[in-house]
Order: sequence, then C-alpha cells, then structure tokens
Amino acid sequence: MPVDNAVSQSDAELTAALRELASDAPVEELYRRHRTAVLSYARRCCRDPHTAEDLVSEAFARTLQAVRSGGGPEAAWLPYLRTVVRRIAVDWAGTARRTELSADFEHWLANLPDTPQTEGGEERILRLEDTSIVLRAFRSLPERWQAVLWHTVVEEEPATQVGPLLGVGASGVGSLASRAREGLREAYLAAHAESASVSEECRHYGSLLGAVVRRTGCRPNKDLDRHLAQCTHCRSALIDLTDLNQRLGSALSAGSCCGAAQRTWRPNGRRPRERR
Repeated sequence: MPVDNAVSQSDAELTAALRELASDAPVEELYRRHRTAVLSYARRCCRDPHTAEDLVSEAFARTLQAVRSGGGPEAAWLPYLRTVVRRIAVDWAGTARRTELSADFEHWLANLPDTPQTEGGEERILRLEDTSIVLRAFRSLPERWQAVLWHTVVEEEPATQVGPLLGVGASGVGSLASRAREGLREAYLAAHAESASVSEECRHYGSLLGAVVRRTGCRPNKDLDRHLAQCTHCRSALIDLTDLNQRLGSALSAGSCCGAAQRTWRPNGRRPRERR
C-alpha cells in the first residue's frame, strides 16, 4: 500500500514497502536520508562534483535494483551504498572513465598488492578485505547491529537521528549499540579462533582476550602474558579488540580507499538472521 508517513518509518520498513512497488515515497525518503553522506564519500573517489553526482545516482540505481530483486540492504543502507559506490569506482578504473577518478583513489588502487592477472579489481578487493578479522566479524553481525554501529560510531550521528532509521526511540539506540558492540567482540573472537594460523594454545588463551579488554583492572594472567609475549597472532588480536573497545570507528574504517569507510558486506550477499 502507499507509504504516506515515510518520514516516520525505519529503513527496514521503507525497504519492505519498496519491495511492494506500491509507491515512490520509500525511494524518495531513503534518498533524502542518505544522499548527503554517500555524496561526501563519492567526492573522495572522483575528481569533480559532477562525476560524484553520477557515481551516487548509479549507486542508488543499483541498490534499488538489488532490493527489488530480493537482495540488497535491509536496515543498513548507508554502508551498503558506500560499498556500491566503491565497487562502481573500481569498475570505472578499467574503462575510459578512469580519468574521472581522484588521484587519491588511483593511488589507493595502484598500491594494492599484486595478484594473478585473471583476478579482477573487485575480486582483489574482496580477497584483501576478507583477510581482516575485524571486518569479517562485522559482516557476520545481524544487519540491524551493523547499522547501529555504523551510524553511531563511524558516522558519529546522534541518537535522535539514528533512532528513526532503526525504528527505535533515542533512548533505545544506546542499548542496541551496546549489544552490537558486545556481539562484535564475540564475533571477532570466534573469527580469531577459526583462523587457519591459530593453534590449540591460541584457542585456549583467545577466549580470555575479551575479558582482558573489558576489565582493564583485572588481575593479570601470567600464563596469558607469557603466551602473548611469544605469539604475534594473539598480540595482534588483542590490539584489534582494544580498537573495537576504544576506537571502533577507526578500526572499521582502516584500510579503505581514500581513507574512507570500509566495505561491510557483499552486495546481494546472504544476511544473517537478526538478533534482538
């Protein structure tokens, strides 16, 4: 049915209405909500504002097509749109439109590690990003949790602005973000434990890392300290967990093109079942 009160609906509700193809109101509201942030990101990838506008328009068009086909984002439109912006820019880099991309983007693309000739630019990016345990853990979260972390931590938007996007009151944003942070820590530890380079000893001590980060004043574990002194993999995990706890925004943004926000999941990828 037509959506007359689009402004008061969450992104997830607007997405559901959008799939019904009953009105243009959801499209207009989602565009209004996210255009400014997506355009700001696109400008980092392009040489001029007009090209950035083209990039944003194409990103919205592709995202709308994905949603109407049953894929695309549910509750986290902004990080998804930024993903599509960068994916399009990578596509342009292999065409005559490369001249329209910014020097920063070209520098970032040119300095990616060498890969087999048969691997395309987007495949290379996906492979490189999959090496980041932090990002793998983030992508494993329910999309609602991804959304609240992205908007509150990476974008640093106030609860009064984030609440309507998620269909909760401003007072509920903090509680949701807290659960999402804890979920991210757990997901990180799980991803760390599943890493091929992790030994049985690492798995044993890895379960203690979360407690060390959460309770900085707790009594030191001498066995854990001894293991950390010898294991670079677990030391790196502890640094990542500290970043998740103290500098989550920079941890999620690290390694992205032009210093902008990192890709969070593949467009049209499978979404985990939501936890509340």
